[in-house]
Formats: sequence, C-alpha cells, structure tokens
Amino acid sequence: MPIPQYSVLKGDPISGGVKFNSAGRNPHYHITLQGEAGTFDIAVNIQSEDGSEILYVIDHAFLPPDAAGLAALPMAITALDSEPGGLALDYVRLRVAANPMVHHDDMQLLPVTRPSGHRHNDLQNEVIDMLNRATSDPEGIIYAFGSAYPDGSGIHDIHMNQGNPPHSHDQDNGIWQDGAVFVNLPAQKMWLALFTAFQTQSWQTGDSGNQQ
Repeated sequence: MPIPQYSVLKGDPISGGVKFNSAGRNPHYHITLQGEAGTFDIAVNIQSEDGSEILYVIDHAFLPPDAAGLAALPMAITALDSEPGGLALDYVRLRVAANPMVHHDDMQLLPVTRPSGHRHNDLQNEVIDMLNRATSDPEGIIYAFGSAYPDGSGIHDIHMNQGNPPHSHDQDNGIWQDGAVFVNLPAQKMWLALFTAFQTQSWQTGDSGNQQ
C-alpha cells in the first residue's frame, strides 16, 4: 500500500529553523517553515528504523520539473495525485529536460558515525547551508514532498518511497510518490534540491513500486 496523504508543503524558511532529533530508532532533522496558516514541520530522515544507511545528493544546479506549477501552489500543504503529468515525483521514472531528475550514481553514502565521533556532519552542514541560503533570499521558498502528518502540521517520508525489500517497509512502496526538498532562490536565479534514499532500496521497480 502506498504512503498515506502524498503531498507537497510550500513555505517560507525560518532563520535557525533546523533542529536534530536523535531520540528513538529513527533520527531526523526537523525544518520549520512558515505558511499562510502558521508553521509547519519537515522531518528529514538520517537513518531508517532497521539501521539502513542513507544515500543522498544535493543538486546545486537543479531544474524543477514544473516551476510554474510549484509557483502557483498556496503556502500550505497540497495533496498530490500519485501519477505522471502533475507535480508528483518519481526517482525512477521522472525526466527533466530528457534527463533523470536524480541519478543513483550521484548519491553518496552517509555513514552512521564519523571518526571524530560526530554524527552526520556532512548532511547537517548541507541542510543548514540550504536553509541559510533560502532565508538570505528575500523571496526564498522551500517545497517538501512526502507524506503529510495526520494532523496536517507537517511532512515526513521525504525520501524515495519505492523499491523497499520484502518485509522491510515494502508496505510503503508505490510509484509517483517519492519525497524530496526543493529550494527556490529567486535572487540568485537558481534552485537547489535534496534527494535521499536508503541503501536497501532498489531502483529497479515495477508498476506497484516493488523491487524487480
């Protein structure tokens, strides 16, 4: 069964709005955005419940599939249909200017620990840099794709949501429902994008999003 409430959250970044929550088995970075009706939370995975390590890439020269469609969204959470032709994302199937939106080979592994003992500094620094660049741009906007919280207060599952192996989150598999974070920087006339996946996920998937 696909992830519930596949959606995109559009909001204004808030200075200092990144926090690390290491509690439990599934640590996250939390980013706070300002919307029309209040603040929202974005939960970015840095490790899965089964200990799978994260693959990630930040594209500093990103071309969004539909910039006009994103610009037209309200500053809120918008439900998306998991199908091609709209704003839904699919790491395996979506092409931008005839090229894959994200290349698996461009992703790098995020180790669980560093020799210094500090956890996840690379991704943390990248996320904070993205937020700082967005807040320094007067018109900077962040878009987060994933599963809306049941109470509508934020977004999680901001990662690839297909290709999970049997008996390990395979109930979440589906196509055209992948997560990501896009950052629009109008003053610099550029976009950034953060894509994450788990090592255990396959990029060879069928119409149900299951591994082939």
